[in-house]
Parts: sequence; C-alpha cells; structure tokens
Amino acid sequence: MASKETQGQKEFEERGGGLLSIVTKEPPKTLTITAQMHDHVMTVSGVPARVFYYEPRPFVDAFEAVGAYYGMDGVIPFADVYNYEAEALGQPMIYGENSMPTIDFRDPLIKKPGDLAKIKLPDWEHTKRVPFLFESTRLAVERGLTTQGVNCAPFSLAVGIRSYPLLIHDIKKNPAFAHELFTWLVDDVLTSFIRAFHKYAGVNIVLPADAWSAFPNVTPDMLDEWVVPYDQRLQANLAPDGIYCVNMAGDYCEERLERFDKQILWRCFDAQTRASGSPVALLGMGRWQDYPLEAVAEYLDAQKAKGVSVALTTGVNARLLRDGPVDAIVDNIKRFIDILARRTHVDLFLANIPADTPPQHVSTAVQAAHTYGRLPLAENLEEVEFKPEPIGSFKDYLAQRPDRDRFKI
Repeated sequence: MASKETQGQKEFEERGGGLLSIVTKEPPKTLTITAQMHDHVMTVSGVPARVFYYEPRPFVDAFEAVGAYYGMDGVIPFADVYNYEAEALGQPMIYGENSMPTIDFRDPLIKKPGDLAKIKLPDWEHTKRVPFLFESTRLAVERGLTTQGVNCAPFSLAVGIRSYPLLIHDIKKNPAFAHELFTWLVDDVLTSFIRAFHKYAGVNIVLPADAWSAFPNVTPDMLDEWVVPYDQRLQANLAPDGIYCVNMAGDYCEERLERFDKQILWRCFDAQTRASGSPVALLGMGRWQDYPLEAVAEYLDAQKAKGVSVALTTGVNARLLRDGPVDAIVDNIKRFIDILARRTHVDLFLANIPADTPPQHVSTAVQAAHTYGRLPLAENLEEVEFKPEPIGSFKDYLAQRPDRDRFKI
C-alpha cells in the first residue's frame, strides 16, 4: 500500500498512466476508446435536459447504457465541468429547458478587482449543482465505470468568473491582481472543493479540465507563467490528502493549418507534462485529422531518447465525428494507431461528441479502434480488413437488455 501522499499517483500509474486510461480486469485485447459525450448521451437516451443535468441516477444510467450501446471500453460520466464551482461561488448562469446549464459570460462575477474580496466560499456539498456532480461521480465509481473525478482547472475557472477578455487584460495590465486571483482560486477555492469531492465520491484521481488554456487562447509563454505554476501548486496542495491532481492544460488547437507550428506544439506538450506532473500529452480539441502526426512522433522519439515515455490521449475532432465522412473518421483513428500507438501508450478518445452526431459515425469509430487497435498491432494496417457493422436504434438495444429495468431512463 502506498503512503497517503502517493495513493492517487499509484492508482494513476497502475491503470496505465494516460489521462483517460481505462481500468480493465484483464489485459485489454485492443486499444481502448472512450468519449466526452454528455449532450450526445442526453439526445440518444431521450432523457430531458431538466432531468439529465440535475438528477444523478438518470444521468449515470444514460451514460452507462449509451456507452454499452456503442461498445465503448469505458465511460466517464461528466458534463459541464467548467460550471459547478463558478455557479456555487455566485456566477450568473444561463439555464435552458433543452440544454446544459452554462456560464453567462455577459455578466462576470468579478467585474472589477474589488469584487474578489466579497466572494465567500460555499458549503460545497450543499450548494447549487455541486451535489449533482458529487453524487453522479460517486455512483459511477460504485458501478466501476470510472476511478476518477473531473472538475474545472484554475485558468478556466478564472475565465468563468472574470471572463476571458477581462482576465487577459488583468494578465497584461494588472498582473498583481491576476496573481492574487489565481492564488485564491488554487489555495482557497479548488483545494477545498477537490478535498470535498474526494471525501464524498471516493476518487483519489481528479482531472481538472482546462479548455480555456488551449493554444492559441494562451501562448506558450502564458502557459509557463499563468497555467503551469498554479496547476503545480494545486497538485502540491492536494498531495498530502492522497489526491493526484492531473491537470489537462495546454491543448494545441490552431485552426489555421498554414499556421501549424511544431515548435509551439512541442512547447504545449512540455507544459502539459509539467502541469500534470506525469509524462502525458493530450491531443484534444484540435484538428488532428489534418495536422501532421509526424510532428507528434518526432516529439515522442526525442523524449524516448531521453528515457521518457510520454503517454498519449488522442482525440477525434468533434466536427469530424458529426459531419464525417465516415472514411475520414476511420482514417484518423487508423493514423493515430499506425503512427503513434507503435511508439507509446495511446488512449483513443472521441472529443466531445455533438448532440446530433449520427450514431453510425460513433459506432464506426469504436469499431475502427477495436479492429485496427487489436493487440499486438498488425505490422501493416492496410492489410487489416475493416467493414463496419450497422448499428440499430438505441431504443431497440435497450429493450433487448435483460437488465433494462434497472436503467431509469
């Protein structure tokens, strides 16, 4: 048994060492694939938003059933991870009848620096929708669906309660206040929040999501000064509690392909490793179907020459998943496997499946991962035969499950 200070890290390494590695009872026969898919799960399952985003049991039931419908290797039932802490602190929100609650960026909680002193820490277990997050995660852990929690990282939370334009103005024009804000968010807000999360849901691994710290929202220099140090500080705060806080920062998301720059990409990877405290890298929301994966391979080879094996989480782009064509989705997954999975540990990830994505697109992606990712990998993936099976309706799938009555959806 590891000491209390290292328990979360021990669990992280034992399950594979990747950001979204799946816990399996037996050694996996294929590369594993999972997804961020809350809006899609709500749509496919037919659970109304006013139930899905507020009642833990139907939320987890829907995730479990839809994940099984697609044949995914695991599911991580999480949704609006950027909103819970901000909402509980008093940030105005937008609540829709048919959509996920979201931050109202038109009305930031901190409109001027003096507003910071007025904010009081809430009782996390009993404020706003935090109980929904805690209980849904506890249920997911209890069912063996996940071993980790997901919440909001310091930089993205700062954006949530200050707004992106005002925060960037602070960083450039009033850095003393920006440092005060980040210190408060890390030492007071997030440390207490994650401790409460850990105590309630039983998670020793917590992944603070940080979409706002993606490039080009922030530059590599900004990552070095405003993201990595505070992520490391949060991790250090939580280590004595046995919690391993693996921050997901620095995603490379350049939209203009002519501006792709492997040197910037590599600096983002370096920042991710330092922010998370582990040799991991995230290929998340970016256009990885279009970027040259050889730049990633070159980085992996350079790190391996230094004795470092960097685990990858490779994301299939949301627009590609929704719009297709299917052949491009399959090609993207096959390239991830052929170029990257031969070099290091790879977790395949469907990066936020849009609500209206055709189920056949998702099913084909999962089938491609399991076919081309069969272990040991084939020497020549071009020789691997792949013909995706058609998927029926979710309603018919659920009706045929012998345990269908246990799902409250």
